[in-house]
Amino acid sequence: MEFRVLGPLNVCDDEGRHRTPTAPKQRQLLSLLALNANHVVSVAQIVEEIWEYRPPSSAVAAVHTYVMQLRRFLDGARRGPGRTPGRLQTRDQGYLLKLNAGELDLDRYEQQVRAARATLDAGEYAEAAEQLRAAEMMWTGPMLVDVPTGPLLRAAIEVVERDRLDAVPQRLGAELRLGRHHEILGELTALVHQYGTHEDLVAHLMLALYRSGRQADALMAYHRLRARLREEHGTKPSARLQRLHTRMLSGDQGLEPPSNSRSRQSLNLLAERTVSAPRGPVGDDGLVRV
Repeated sequence: MEFRVLGPLNVCDDEGRHRTPTAPKQRQLLSLLALNANHVVSVAQIVEEIWEYRPPSSAVAAVHTYVMQLRRFLDGARRGPGRTPGRLQTRDQGYLLKLNAGELDLDRYEQQVRAARATLDAGEYAEAAEQLRAAEMMWTGPMLVDVPTGPLLRAAIEVVERDRLDAVPQRLGAELRLGRHHEILGELTALVHQYGTHEDLVAHLMLALYRSGRQADALMAYHRLRARLREEHGTKPSARLQRLHTRMLSGDQGLEPPSNSRSRQSLNLLAERTVSAPRGPVGDDGLVRV
């Protein structure tokens, strides 16, 4: 079977038949179980997720009903006396959704990103950019966009979305290392509009603008970041971003597009992160390291 959570919830069996429940609470429960695949989710956790802090007196009985209905969706006519346990199994005062390797799109996405980061570390920027772009293509919309979410799902989604936002600047940094500033300029502009205080994205936008002959726009991007950081966080751009700004003012030749022979040289864009950036150190080549 295939379980998709990187966008709308979708479950298909091996024959292409949809087995996604339609009732909101069943979809919520299935999403929680899928994000904790092969691990027990307790009844107490399920109750907290579905009803948060005001569960009805019938909450536990309702959970048992939702589980029974999910089993019908997932196992169909396969279930019956004498048959092996289905995918949704009762374990230790809770339930476990058994998934095989590769059946959950989130697992495939995370595996692809890990491989791409290893490729980045090896300095193979073209291959890494391709791998990261392929990972991004697995997303079909906001994670579980059509599923009601409680505290446990919201927390899990936040972690995945944060990692997704880490991977995008890594791919864009690799594209810059390959001299593709023209190709990614529009994408960077849109991302910075959405994440205006994300220093990695702003640094990449500044460099792409600068290399495109738009020095004034690159400097303006820095000033907009500085103003937002001051207004929203009471901080200022990192020291390394300030140095990037200074280098642009002086027309530093080291910021010019790399030739093939220079593609491995350091751009010295960022060396630290601010509270506005997701996580992980940033190397001297401007790529996020995790």
